[in-house]
Amino acid sequence: MSEEKFEKAVIEKLKKEGWTYREDLSNKKAEVLEQNWREVLNDNNRIKLKDKPLSDNEFDKLKQELTHNKTPYDAQLLLAGAGGVGTLPLTRDDGSQLEIEIFYGDEVAGGHSRYEIVNQITFDKLPRTLGHNRRIDIMLLINGLPVGHVEEKDETRANQLSAFEQFQKYDSDGMYEGLFSFVQVMFVLSQHSAHYFARPKNATEYNREFLFGWRDDDGNDVTDAMVFIHQVMGIPALHRLVTVNMIPDADNDNVMVMRSYQIQATRAIMDRMRVMENNRFVEKEGGYVWHTTGSGKTVTSFKVAQLLASLPRVRHVLFIVDRVDLVNQTAENFKSFAYKTFEKRIQVVKGYELKKALKQKNGPSNIFLTTVQGLDKAVKTGLKSDERMVILMDEAHRSASGDAVAHIKNAFSKTTWFAFTGTPNFYSDDANDVKTTRAVSTYDVFGQRLHRYTIKDAISDQNVLGFDVSYYTPTIEKDADSDLTEKELEKAVYTSLPFREAVVEDIRDHWNENHSGPIEMGIREPNQFHGMLAVSGKQAVVAYYNLFKKLAPNLRVAMTYSRDEDNGMGSSDLQESLKSAINDYSTFYGTHDFFNDSDTERAYLTDVTKRIAHKKPYNRKLTAEQEVETPQRLDLIIVSDQLLTGFDSKYVNTIYMDKILKEGLLIQAMSRTNRTIDLSAKPHGKVRFFRKGEMMEDRVKQALMIYTQGGNDTQPNKDKLNKDTDEMEKDLITDDILAPKQAKQIQELIPQIEELKTMAGEDFSVNPRSEKEREQFVQLAADVNHSVQRLVQQGYNIGDEIDDVDENGNNNGKKIALNLADDNQFSALQARLNEVNGTLPPKRQIDLTNIQIAIDLYSREIIDYDRLVELINEYMKETVDTKRAEIEKHIAALSDSERNEIIEILDGIVSGKYRVAFNTETLDQTRKTVRSDHQELMIRRWADDHHLSGNAIITAYEDFLPGVGLNDNPKLKARLEQIENDEQLGFFQIADFEDGVQDFFAKL
Repeated sequence: MSEEKFEKAVIEKLKKEGWTYREDLSNKKAEVLEQNWREVLNDNNRIKLKDKPLSDNEFDKLKQELTHNKTPYDAQLLLAGAGGVGTLPLTRDDGSQLEIEIFYGDEVAGGHSRYEIVNQITFDKLPRTLGHNRRIDIMLLINGLPVGHVEEKDETRANQLSAFEQFQKYDSDGMYEGLFSFVQVMFVLSQHSAHYFARPKNATEYNREFLFGWRDDDGNDVTDAMVFIHQVMGIPALHRLVTVNMIPDADNDNVMVMRSYQIQATRAIMDRMRVMENNRFVEKEGGYVWHTTGSGKTVTSFKVAQLLASLPRVRHVLFIVDRVDLVNQTAENFKSFAYKTFEKRIQVVKGYELKKALKQKNGPSNIFLTTVQGLDKAVKTGLKSDERMVILMDEAHRSASGDAVAHIKNAFSKTTWFAFTGTPNFYSDDANDVKTTRAVSTYDVFGQRLHRYTIKDAISDQNVLGFDVSYYTPTIEKDADSDLTEKELEKAVYTSLPFREAVVEDIRDHWNENHSGPIEMGIREPNQFHGMLAVSGKQAVVAYYNLFKKLAPNLRVAMTYSRDEDNGMGSSDLQESLKSAINDYSTFYGTHDFFNDSDTERAYLTDVTKRIAHKKPYNRKLTAEQEVETPQRLDLIIVSDQLLTGFDSKYVNTIYMDKILKEGLLIQAMSRTNRTIDLSAKPHGKVRFFRKGEMMEDRVKQALMIYTQGGNDTQPNKDKLNKDTDEMEKDLITDDILAPKQAKQIQELIPQIEELKTMAGEDFSVNPRSEKEREQFVQLAADVNHSVQRLVQQGYNIGDEIDDVDENGNNNGKKIALNLADDNQFSALQARLNEVNGTLPPKRQIDLTNIQIAIDLYSREIIDYDRLVELINEYMKETVDTKRAEIEKHIAALSDSERNEIIEILDGIVSGKYRVAFNTETLDQTRKTVRSDHQELMIRRWADDHHLSGNAIITAYEDFLPGVGLNDNPKLKARLEQIENDEQLGFFQIADFEDGVQDFFAKL
């Protein structure tokens, strides 16, 4: 189906879903939508305006108000308004002052709200581009305000990505200003694919990680565009999407749009409440939401808390966590997500403060955040309430046992409980061979499961990563008496100095391979990721910290534990050890003195977590020299229990475990590593166990099966599949929950690499001839590059032989190696991939930014440059074919243009042009001269083809900066304007000239 036909089908479907197609406003310039908005304002504010429509001057004042919308966040605040009505202030020509109503958040599919579609709108006056006639596909208008922008593409992978880049281009051109600053959500549609994302705050913030697909209520992916339109873009769904389902993010001056599972979970809780409200019935066990760790439960729980607090019969919402540091962290997040009018209603309270607050019968409903321990203590000292309230419990798996919840339930007779957890507690499920050790399930404490989003779902959606798990058994554990009990093993082995030294040495010796970035042109940037070491108790934290200082002084290590964790030695000694570590940290990094803060440990922990998460002020990318002058990077954090839940950083890629965990707590700890970032750099979260490898391997598989399949929580689970254990374990790898064995990946890669060699030569020195073959090469080479990167990140060294495995993953006694000789041959493949990609038409190219940057940075390191100088000098002494062939083989990894530079120098040696032996500096200078001569010739040819002055274009090229737009390069802009004046170019010629010359310069 052509894009034109598809667009018509989209419009017809939207009409059936409640939208009105405005043909009279379509295929017009953007200004017509301003006049349409004016008519809507006059109509909706007729009574306020006393039937006197807005004058030109008054309407200009309203348009001027829109200039304050610098970001989607600003626009969202205007849409939300006060009391569900968005307004703009207006002083009328007669001096009277009004609040003009522009949006009705609460009037969904009724009241004043009107829903209109326009298409093929042309923008010819964009402020930040000289381009003309930017034309968009579809804009969705609510009350005349364009809140949704739709672009349609055909099914090709390149076009799907180009739609995302097209939005970014529109943004950089200045499209989303004035009336169009209200665009909140963007949609990329093709016939069998549909995605959406919140409009970023500026053109540099576009990130494909936040391009979301949609799952239906049963958790199935929605790929049919017409189904997607029905579920997401119809009325009232779209109205709710841009109001109820948008989250303002004050900390980042941005907005977030909720994902399908977040929306569905929120709706499930609200529907459950409405049933009780309508029937005047209170049920204490409201239900629980199972959303896997890393799926954004904080956003969901905030939205639920806010909506519940807005219900007329709900007096207050209590949000309960089980650690003091999580209370403050959650409160900061909640306030960041709240509108200013709601922010003061979010309060952190201790037990006695809650007692006082609940006695106040007037005032708005609030969201009180507290700990379960603090609330339990207050209940024991007499706190009771019979008011209608709601309790939301975070990380509910840790609270589904004990007496605290029972005490609180008894004290709050008219309170309904809802819970959020990434790892619910289940009973064993014998039918599905899921074994657990729980005596109480989450269902028993909180009621029915209202929504589920498992780790399998999240990995499928690329919201989190799977795991690459390895097991290392130090010799002292291998040699230990197998009859020793756990306690005896702890005393005899795990607390011993030899064991701990072996752990530290293993982490230290493999640090670079575990924490470096991907291979880009033969180079791996070290220390791109951080690690966590989880140990058994505070005493172990201190012991390991001291060992790292002794055995691995080059690693930057910190330690932390909370007051309520179990002690392994005297409390005073532990406090002194923590004080010493805090002093080490503040001295090394030059922070302020944490001991001057009212809560030293909290201030220290906040700084540490910001550093690991790369949050302000630690979000700068420093050079190696800057890191020496003002250290920013922290390599490893040693913990006991703290930070194993509730802490997220996409820059943590490995957790080392000197600790025995199981089921939910095990998954929680492993999940510290699985936040997404560049998949080539971090394809999986890494987990390395140092205790009882065989037992932990079984526990990992069992835990993952529990939290992909689900156990028995007494709720019928209609979508369970009866599979045997072996099949379920295979599914863990098939679904990318566990990384496949390296040998398996090599088996799949070998024929793919052979196919690439067939197309580009054994040394990847040849460009495929036809465009079709070049496109095939690029797609396959890009996939191979990604797969090899995964192998490298799992610890494989290119060229090494490793144990081969059979189809069941068992060693077969043979060896296998990737059919790439070394990093240099892999670099040659990357260089050829980049070269061939550049020969394709722009719409068929793929994004190879990282490889292109690496080629620029490391072009000297791609080959052995000193050896190249030796070979050229040997050729200068004796110009024979064998020596020339050796040089040509040596430079195979270089790009065509770089190889041609060397070939021209070799020809110059033959002709006698070069007679003096080279060193690295003179060879570089000679190459630059050759390159400059080539570029000058190409520039003069291009200028001649376009009837322009070659000298003028050469002068302009001197001011060209790759990747920098014309508006950010005033020198080049001035040069081009001079050429335009000299050549007397017309308005439309200017735009074509500026686009054309910059494209040409970029290729040079």
